[in-house]
Amino acid sequence: MNLAVFCQLSENYLPDFPDSTIYYADQVLKSAKLVHDSTFIVKAYYLKGKASYRNSDYSNSINYFEKAISYCVNSQQKEKADCYNGLGNSLIGIDKYKLSLSSYFTSLNIRNTLGDSLLISASLNNIGNVYFQMGDYSNALDYYNQSLVLKENANSLVGVAIMLNNIANVYHKLDDGAKALSSYFKALEIIGAEKEVVWKSILLENIGQLYLDRGEISKCLIYYHRALLESEKRGDRISISSVKSSLAIAYLKNEEYGVALGLFEEALEIAKEIGVLRLEQDCYYYMSGLYEKKNNYEKSIIYFKKYDKIREKINKQNSSKEIAEIQAKFQLEKIDSENEILKQRNTIQKLEIDKQKTRNILLFSLAVLVLSLVIYSNYISRFRKRHNKILTEKNRIISEKNNSLTSLNAMKDKFLSIVAHDLKNPFNAVLGFTDLLIDRYAELEDSTRQEYIEIIHKSALHGSLLLDTLLTWSRSQMGVMKYTPIIFNVNQIIKEEMEGLEDKAFAKRISLEFDERNVLLVYADSDMVRTVVRNLGNNSIKFTEERGKIIFSIEKYDGKAVVGVQDNGIGIKLEDKAKLFNLDSNYSRPGTSNEKGTGLGLILCKDFVEKNGGEIGVESQEGIGSKFWFTLSLHTEEIEKKSSTHYRVEEECLI
Repeated sequence: MNLAVFCQLSENYLPDFPDSTIYYADQVLKSAKLVHDSTFIVKAYYLKGKASYRNSDYSNSINYFEKAISYCVNSQQKEKADCYNGLGNSLIGIDKYKLSLSSYFTSLNIRNTLGDSLLISASLNNIGNVYFQMGDYSNALDYYNQSLVLKENANSLVGVAIMLNNIANVYHKLDDGAKALSSYFKALEIIGAEKEVVWKSILLENIGQLYLDRGEISKCLIYYHRALLESEKRGDRISISSVKSSLAIAYLKNEEYGVALGLFEEALEIAKEIGVLRLEQDCYYYMSGLYEKKNNYEKSIIYFKKYDKIREKINKQNSSKEIAEIQAKFQLEKIDSENEILKQRNTIQKLEIDKQKTRNILLFSLAVLVLSLVIYSNYISRFRKRHNKILTEKNRIISEKNNSLTSLNAMKDKFLSIVAHDLKNPFNAVLGFTDLLIDRYAELEDSTRQEYIEIIHKSALHGSLLLDTLLTWSRSQMGVMKYTPIIFNVNQIIKEEMEGLEDKAFAKRISLEFDERNVLLVYADSDMVRTVVRNLGNNSIKFTEERGKIIFSIEKYDGKAVVGVQDNGIGIKLEDKAKLFNLDSNYSRPGTSNEKGTGLGLILCKDFVEKNGGEIGVESQEGIGSKFWFTLSLHTEEIEKKSSTHYRVEEECLI
């Protein structure tokens, strides 16, 4: 076996597949022990320690780093320093800061003798991080500044940015917001142009947290949203859950309970999937507080009990960490004495096997040379495929984000247009005519006053309906409105909504009919279906002349339920049909009685129909009329069955 090749394989898998790292390191370890090669034994244990640390298996990680240290010989001082550094990281994982400091200082002393300024700087940074975790901010700041000087001298820009972030964290804790922001923004400026800085989202979240603590919610939200975009670019689900939870807390402080609840639910779902108890605990705690603020004490208690259960589970895990810490402490005390014994034993063994080792290596190398080349070729092929797959996925995510941003921008423009014009007009009318009534009430005749009151009522009603549509649409776009499908009789829904439209149709002397060809059960969200039927009915009334006719229909076609709303109104021009369901076109026109609208109604219908897995369309001819239709999933045995189912411290990382 070519140990170097297998070591390289093990190391290559470390960032994304730590379990594979452990597998290949075990292969290296077996062969290296056979030939008593301490170089590869140390390397294999070190890689297993790093992989276990990435899997949050701190007990095994500690054990592997200690074994690696025990096999180090005098010529392996750099490797020994790296192992002590890894041991310090793992001890942080079980919250044993004093033992971690001891390991970091040992690593620092060795690195000082080697004279590598960047490695020395990394050790100083890690020591500062431990002091930060312990709340000793004075010592933390001292070691961060020492590390910063070395990184500046080495012209390591990313390293400088890391230290500026950590220094800003200290000032944040010391309530010196001005100095904290200054350091944060310097760090952000340095890494602004960098595309592959994995901790950029952490820096942005830190800035958002500072603004939140200062009560500047609007600025906080800007940086939290930027942090979320960075996390989603990298597909870091832990970071995504953390940032969404932070966003939810900000919206909660801003008393936007609906948005906050939606974000908490999304963060909680991800936290459960990836098994991060700390994030689950935070979500349950704040969701309990949210329901308490809404005076829903029953739900508040339910979520507090869930929070308490998770807290208990974490406490039990901490008890297990205590046992691991005792084992780690015992092992650390044994290392120095065992090192000397092992070194003597290794020296004797090495003298005894030197001759045989040379012969075995030559024979073994010849035997595995061809096999190594085949394995390496296979690895290169697999690595390229995986790399291409990652690039394809990243391009897909970027494309989706661009489309999402385009949609969000259109939504923003639409909101501004409605608020600035359509929503403002009815209220201007209300204000104008109420001013006339107040100033000239005694002068006006009863008939004129009655006329003004009717205008006010009509304007207020128009504004209310407009606002209701706007709020429904915006809730749908922000994901607050949840999709809740059930099995129901769609005929009954149509009849009930037709009754609600009778007064409006009667005012224009329009007749409403129901062509009930089939009685169908569908599987969909009944509230969304009601909204679609109501909007299409309102739309037909709006564009139908007096004494017209509107026919609602329901039929079964191609395994789907097809709901239709047909009128003999003014129809739609061919060139305008493509604009009906498109938010970017901003298409709207007055009705036959000069009724006004926003163009949101049909867009909302399309959104709700698609959420239910259906399609929506229109058949129209100008001057003859229009028929809008949409499809829903029929109730089947398969559907019925479905419906009844019910900031870690590492060598160059941030806090």
